[in-house]
Amino acid sequence: MNYRNKQQGVVLVIALIALMAISLAGVALMRSVDTSNVVSGNIAFNEAAIQMADIGAEQAYTEIMGNLSSNPNSCQFVAANCPVNSAGQPYFYPNASALDVTTRLPSPVGGLNWSKPLSQKLPGDTTASYSVHYLIERMCGALVTGNAADNTANLQTPATFLQCRVVPIYDTPIAPSTDSTPLTGLGKLFYRVTVEVTGPRNTRGVSQYFFGIQDAVN
Repeated sequence: MNYRNKQQGVVLVIALIALMAISLAGVALMRSVDTSNVVSGNIAFNEAAIQMADIGAEQAYTEIMGNLSSNPNSCQFVAANCPVNSAGQPYFYPNASALDVTTRLPSPVGGLNWSKPLSQKLPGDTTASYSVHYLIERMCGALVTGNAADNTANLQTPATFLQCRVVPIYDTPIAPSTDSTPLTGLGKLFYRVTVEVTGPRNTRGVSQYFFGIQDAVN
């Protein structure tokens, strides 16, 4: 008598279930690796954008030093005489701008669309298709016009000290017991530089720098 049982196919079903589970695990692992690579790439692009913002800051500092002048007709006093970019839009402002409530970026009078390279752009393209543009503002609460009638000619005190929040530069005391006194005609004016960097994969980085520049203030 033959007592052998017929094959019921249970082993085959279990094998198929195990194979499906292994396949799903493999797909999930591949997706996880792909996501990790994308995240790592995005972080690398963002870090590069932040580092490249220093390029714009250095260029802006050079322009600030090149525009220091006590001439009443200079950019320090007359906004219309400040440098403009290739689009004919100013990027160097003798007074501080209000911040946009949405982007928290400076929004000069007349508007500045930061989604387009309208602020000053560095000559040529930078490495890996990064674009660097920047905006310079002197941290004055009101425009110092240079007109003698409003007591701001040649950065006269007290107008400029009050409007531009100038930090006096003090002389070194002769003896430890004596007080230091402000140096006549010298003060530290502050400039705010906002740098925007755009790059691959819609990378965008924004950095702000403050420079304290010694200048004549009376």
